[in-house]
Amino acid sequence: MMTLSRRDFSLLYLLQMLGHISVTMVFSLLPSVGRTAGIPDVLIVMTQSLSAIAWIVFGAFWARLATRRGRRHVILIGAVGLFFACLLTGGAIWIAVEHLVAPITGLIIMMVGRSLNGGVGLASNPASQAYIIERIPHARRTVMLSSLASAQAFGTVIGPALAPFLIHLPGVGLAGPMLIVAAIVLILYPFLFLLPNDGRAAATRPEPAAAAPVRAQSIYRMPAMRAFLLYSTIIATTVLGTVQSIGFLIIDVTRLSPDAAQPWIGRAIAGGAIATLLVQLVFIRLVKPTPRVMMIAGPLLAMAGLALLAAHPSYGMIALGIIIANAGFAIGRPGVAAAASFVVPMARQAEVAAALMSTASIATVFGPVLAVSLYTVWRPLPFLLMIAMLAVAFLIALIRRHDESTLPLADGLVADEAAPLG
Repeated sequence: MMTLSRRDFSLLYLLQMLGHISVTMVFSLLPSVGRTAGIPDVLIVMTQSLSAIAWIVFGAFWARLATRRGRRHVILIGAVGLFFACLLTGGAIWIAVEHLVAPITGLIIMMVGRSLNGGVGLASNPASQAYIIERIPHARRTVMLSSLASAQAFGTVIGPALAPFLIHLPGVGLAGPMLIVAAIVLILYPFLFLLPNDGRAAATRPEPAAAAPVRAQSIYRMPAMRAFLLYSTIIATTVLGTVQSIGFLIIDVTRLSPDAAQPWIGRAIAGGAIATLLVQLVFIRLVKPTPRVMMIAGPLLAMAGLALLAAHPSYGMIALGIIIANAGFAIGRPGVAAAASFVVPMARQAEVAAALMSTASIATVFGPVLAVSLYTVWRPLPFLLMIAMLAVAFLIALIRRHDESTLPLADGLVADEAAPLG
């Protein structure tokens, strides 16, 4: 019987959080890095698109490898990739803002670092989710995935929130945040070897004959998954579009220089981080809503928050809008992750997690670039478009009247087959 200790969950939680911090911390830095180094706004934002494209290309490979070789094997590979990606990105930022190389050279090196982050550094995320799902009871899946999602969501918002306060590391300036993340990953890495080695246990677990057709079908072709993938793409696009737009919006509203505006950007996004933690670590654990309820409520709250950002806001309205929007995102994202996890057998959980991460990668390719491009045309435009997208996500959740959380799993897993967290 496989179990999940609090130590193991804490290690995976921290690794997930660092992985998402490595992705989104750059968002807060990009406006200042681009304008300091002389790189156009749209080009500097496109560095994150390469990270997303790399995950789209390699994500399925890591999911299959996690099934063949074990989740722990891929978790360790991902941690190594994350360390070198953060180190290279931090180095690229430093030489670019110090004008040690031409702007285009710094941009290219940064793109290499972000590609490594997406292609290898994020490999541990779907493997971690599958590792945890295999070790918890069916009945606790929604709550535990919400807890794990809080690592992802907290990383998504705490990265941009912390970055402005970590740029004062002597000698490295704007490169400091990424170098600090690299150092933390390096310290964490030896402890990951404490995770029990799962080998090929999950992949070789026998399944009933009824599950065989599901295994043969691609995750992306499964009719039951299509709505979840579209919903996840919309949520991820609006999350990233909001995070990337906030920096430029606050700079323009406060009329401060990029460097002077960084603390204000950090404070606003920190409010969103606190809202995320309260929702996913307190509210969901107390209320225990079903995945479908979470999928319905999330877009509604997020739309209300984005409406404040679109209304020619003051700084106070921006901060309030971010808090409300992040509360909505914090409800919707674990909701769709939990609902999708009930659709497929246990052995394919890494593939589901990778597919959902691919929707986030697609969003990273288009969301930030689209949001910034629209922002340069008319300040409220990106927020109005994201409100319309969230309305579609709300309709998707509303139309799906069947709540997957009430169904037995395809591979027949029941609560007493896995030990509770303890």
